[in-house]
Amino acid sequence: MPADSSSGNSDRILVTGARGLLGQHLVRQLLGRGYQVRALVRPIPQKDSLPSEVELVYGDICNPADVSAAVSGCRYVFHACCTHVYNLSPPAVWAINVDGTRHVCDAVKTNGCERLVFTSTISTLKRVPGSFTKDSPMPARKRNTVTKQIAEDLVLDCIREGLPAVVVNPSYFVGPFDYRPSPFRLWFPLAIMSRVRLVPSGGFNVVGAADVAAAHLWALEHGAVGSRYPISGENISLAEFVSAVNMAAGRPRAPKTVPDGILRLVAHGCVFDSYVAGMLTRLNYVDAVSPVPQHLLEQVIAETVRWFADYSPLVHTQAFVRYVWQRYI
Repeated sequence: MPADSSSGNSDRILVTGARGLLGQHLVRQLLGRGYQVRALVRPIPQKDSLPSEVELVYGDICNPADVSAAVSGCRYVFHACCTHVYNLSPPAVWAINVDGTRHVCDAVKTNGCERLVFTSTISTLKRVPGSFTKDSPMPARKRNTVTKQIAEDLVLDCIREGLPAVVVNPSYFVGPFDYRPSPFRLWFPLAIMSRVRLVPSGGFNVVGAADVAAAHLWALEHGAVGSRYPISGENISLAEFVSAVNMAAGRPRAPKTVPDGILRLVAHGCVFDSYVAGMLTRLNYVDAVSPVPQHLLEQVIAETVRWFADYSPLVHTQAFVRYVWQRYI
């Protein structure tokens, strides 16, 4: 069991996926608890979004040598790296979500790390039936869920072979420091640019990213090896959620609901297909209890809107369109 860092623990921790929304909150909370934080990141030309105290190790999660070098010298590892770029090729998604996880597990075992905290997703608690390979034909959004399910199975298999790991299964999360938002989180820049007027009829379970990060720290310091910890927030319809986003953006009007039939009729494309339309028209609610206290979703939404308004280039139409085109079209 890892020691409680409140007593000044400064052990080195590797975080993969550190530039993502969860990773941004993880590294900040770890630094605040006195840990030394290392991040495996790809080289980028622009200024890095991570705090200057983070030790950056450049490499690729798909390269086992890069992963092993990043893990070397670390006592603990958070593996939060995955992709939500849905227009990637199937082998590319598999290489990041599945093979990347295998490389991390291998490196943790080889380097004798004391604990791995693996970030899965709440959707793996309801399994997708079937046997899949990296080339199995399926909708892009479903591929994300399937590869995360396979990656979680890989971690659980490694645990049975002695890997000291725990699994965290968060639901949809939102929050500040969202430099590369997933499609679900694009409601924020949209509402800042102009009031969102139409939404699908479905609903989701939504939690604050800071609370998800806090649950990961709890899993590191108090979780039992081999356990899975669902992290859920508030069950809320898209109409209610986007209405709250509109309100926080200073546009206090509720959106209207798009009839399900019309949404399915227009659902054509590489990413926005019938599978996604089905997700958006059902209630994806969760009944689970988080191991850590949580902030009110209304507060999280307000903080997220303020962050996007102050720091995100996606609140400008040209940047928003370019971002969506590059990742989801």
